Amino acid sequence: MSELHTLAGAVLCVGVPGPTLAGRERAMLEEMKPGAVVLFARNISTLGETRRLVEEIRVAAGGDDPALVCVDQEGGRVLRLRFAQHAMPSMLALGATADPDLAERAGARLANELRSIGANVDFAPVLDIANASGTSVVGTRSFGADPGLVAQLGAAFVRGMQAAGVVATVKHFPGHGATELDSHLALPASTVDAVTLRARELVPFAAAFRAGARAVMTAHIVVPALDAQRPATLSPRILQTLLRDELGFEGVCFTDCLEMQAIAGHAGTAAGAVAALGAGADIALISHDLDLAVTARDAIAAAVDAGALPLARLREAARRAGSLRAWAASAARAVDFSEDELPREIARRAILGNAGGARLRGDVPVTVISFEGDASDGIAAGAAERPSLSLALRRRRMKSELMRVPLDPSDEMIESLIEIVRAQGERQFVVLARRAHRFAAQRRALAALFALVPRAIAVSVLEPFDLEFLAGAGVALRTHGDEEIDIAALADLLAGSAPAA
Repeated sequence: MSELHTLAGAVLCVGVPGPTLAGRERAMLEEMKPGAVVLFARNISTLGETRRLVEEIRVAAGGDDPALVCVDQEGGRVLRLRFAQHAMPSMLALGATADPDLAERAGARLANELRSIGANVDFAPVLDIANASGTSVVGTRSFGADPGLVAQLGAAFVRGMQAAGVVATVKHFPGHGATELDSHLALPASTVDAVTLRARELVPFAAAFRAGARAVMTAHIVVPALDAQRPATLSPRILQTLLRDELGFEGVCFTDCLEMQAIAGHAGTAAGAVAALGAGADIALISHDLDLAVTARDAIAAAVDAGALPLARLREAARRAGSLRAWAASAARAVDFSEDELPREIARRAILGNAGGARLRGDVPVTVISFEGDASDGIAAGAAERPSLSLALRRRRMKSELMRVPLDPSDEMIESLIEIVRAQGERQFVVLARRAHRFAAQRRALAALFALVPRAIAVSVLEPFDLEFLAGAGVALRTHGDEEIDIAALADLLAGSAPAA
C-alpha cells in the first residue's frame, strides 16, 4: 500500500456492521488501517463480547498507538452502552440542575462507561443551544437555551471526561441549535447572523476549548453569515478561519458522519471526505459502510495525486490524529463506578415546576394518559412505546392504569378519550405531554382533558416547549427526558418517596 493510501486510512473513522468481526471486515480493517472506529448499538452485545470486539478492532487496525474507538454516549436518548446500573439522563436534565459539579461528575461517569469496553473517545458533549422550539433535532441533547449555562456545564463536562482518560468531542460546530431540519435527512441552513452567532452559538465552544477539549465535531449545516456556499463540514472559512485562526483550536476536528443526507445527498460521501479534509477537518467519519470508506480512502489518495488536496494538509490531519491516539493511550485510567447513584440524583433534581401539589394520594386509583408514538430523528431509534409511568407507580404500591394516546390523535380519538375519562369516576389523572408544540391535535386533546379534570397533574417529559399548553392543569411539571431513569424519578416524586427539587 502506498504512503498516500496509508495516510488516507489514518484520517478515517469507520464503522463495522455487527457485534462480531467477520473475516472480510477484519481483512478490510487490516488493509485500510483506519485511525479510528466508531461503535453503535448494532455493535453492542454483552460487556465481555463488546470488549473482545474492541480488542479485535484494535489488532486489525494496527499502528504504533491503538486506534481510537469512539462512541456516541451522550445520556438520555443517545446512549449506545447500557451496562451501568443506572443510565445517564439527558444533558437537558443536567442543564435543569444548573450544577457544574454534577456536570463534571457526569463527564467522568460517562468516560468510565466507555473505559469499561476499552473505548477512548466520546462524541459528547453536545454544545448546541436548544433555542429552536419548532424542532427536536437538538432538543434534550442540549444543556439548554442559555449560552452562559451551556458554556459553564459543557466546560465542566469536558474536564470531568478527560480527567477520566477519555477524549471529549464537543459538537456540532459552529452550532446546530437554530436549525429546524435534521441533517441526517436534509441539508439545514442557519439564519443566525454573525453577531448573534458569536454572542450565542460560539460561546460554549470557546469555553470548552479553554477547558482543554481535545476534539470537536462539525455540523452539516450551511451558515450563510459565515459561508453561503458550503456546509460547515466542507467550509475552510468555518474550519480554518473561524475554528483555528479566530478561536485558536489546536485539537482534532472530526466530521459528523458523511453518509448523512446533508453531505451524501449533495457533495457525496467520498467527495465530501476529500472536501472536508481540504477545508481543515482531520478525521472523516463514515460510520456504516466499510466499502464506502475504502472508496473514500482511495478518493483522498487520488485527490492528493491530482493536486486537488495538498499533501501537507493530509499529513497535518494524520499528525493530529496520531497525536490524539498517543494522548488516549497515555491517559488510560482504571474504571471507576463509585458514582452509581449520580444518574438518579440528576434525574430527581431535574424535575421542575410547581411540584408542591404533585404528590398522589395512595387511596385513589391513578390513570396515566401518555401521548407517545414514533418520534425518530436519525439519532436514536423511534420508540412507539415509552417507559411506563403507570408500571413505575404500581411498583410503588399505587393502583394505576395506562392510556396510550398517539402524539397526533385524530378527532375521533380525542372524542373517545374524553368519553372514557368522563366515565372514570373518582380517579387521579397524570398526563404526559410529548412535543405538543408540534402537534395541534395533541394541544386540543390537552385543553379538553384539563377542562374536564382541572386537578390533573401534567408533565412535559421532553423539551420544555410544551409548558404553555399545560396551564389548565392543577400541577405542571417538566422532567427533561422520558427514559426509564426519568420516569422512575417522576414516580418517586408522585408517590411521595422523593422530595421535589
